[in-house]
Amino acid sequence: MIDSQGRQPYPHPYAHPPHPQPQPQPPAVPEAIGDFRRWFSATVDGLIALFGGMAITVRLIPAAGGPEPFWGTALAGVFGLSFLHHVLGPWIFRTTLGKFLFAARVVRDADGGRPRFWQAVRRWAYGLTWLPMQPIQSLFGADGDPYEDACGLRYVRAKDLRRR
Repeated sequence: MIDSQGRQPYPHPYAHPPHPQPQPQPPAVPEAIGDFRRWFSATVDGLIALFGGMAITVRLIPAAGGPEPFWGTALAGVFGLSFLHHVLGPWIFRTTLGKFLFAARVVRDADGGRPRFWQAVRRWAYGLTWLPMQPIQSLFGADGDPYEDACGLRYVRAKDLRRR
């Protein structure tokens, strides 16, 4: 039966049922970790690089020849261990020791996958330049938060990756 406006008031008895609505899927990339967890894990990572690099330097270089060779080698040891810790750790294991202690992982921002090598290198170099620039940026009134999408990487909670 068709009404005065040309519509059928009742559904056709043999019509296909409507398609079920898709269920909401969890996001492909989990939310980023909080500021305190990121700060504390970065502090632990920095202390590991600093004291570990100094320990390597003291172990490798005998104290003969004055302070110049020692400090140059100490700087190379700190930066070398920092590179190994901040680049190879996330690239291979998705985490560093500091992030592991705070149950955080490093993932690609685009799809939640493992970071690529050059992304990790850029993130490490960006972090090295970010800290010394904070006093200069504060003179110009910048808030100095670089982690909104620094190099296409994000720190997420480890348990959020298990839910995917």
